[in-house]
Parts: sequence; structure tokens; C-alpha cells
Amino acid sequence: MTERLRKLDLRNSQSAALGVGAGGLLALVLGLVLGSKLLRLVGLVAAAAGGGLYARGRAAERSEKIEQAQEKIRSELDELDPLARAQVLEGLATNGL
Repeated sequence: MTERLRKLDLRNSQSAALGVGAGGLLALVLGLVLGSKLLRLVGLVAAAAGGGLYARGRAAERSEKIEQAQEKIRSELDELDPLARAQVLEGLATNGL
């Protein structure tokens, strides 16, 4: 259940970040059309903030995938006897993935 909530939260935060960025771009364009320096500045800041929020969300999603892969690999290695585990680790160190 918590995995579902975590995914839902990531989607909502990404949607919010895209909304902030899109709103910023809209304000920037509107500022250019109307000739308002303040509106252009606000639009630029909002677009940058939206981009930063989106990038942060993507990085969090990537970190979560890495963590899940590490847990899976560790559980698989824990099921092996010590000699087999050493052989697998040696093979990975020599050949990579």
C-alpha cells in the first residue's frame, strides 16, 4: 500500500512541477507581449522553479529504483552459499554486468 502511495505522490509532485513550469512560461510570454519586466521576471523564476522541482522528482524516482535493485540483488546473494556468492561477485567484478 505504501508503494502505491509513494508512486501517487511522485506523480502528483511531477504534475505540480510541470504546472508551475508551464505557468511560468505562460507568464514569461505574457510579460513579453505586454512589455512587463515584473511579469517576465516572475515567469522566468516560476519556470526555473518548475524545472528544478521536476528534476528533483525524477532524481528521487531514480534513487528509488536503484534502492529496489540493490535490495533485490542483496536478497538473491543472501540465498547463495558463501562459495557461490564469492563466484558471483568475482564474475561481476571481472566482467561487469
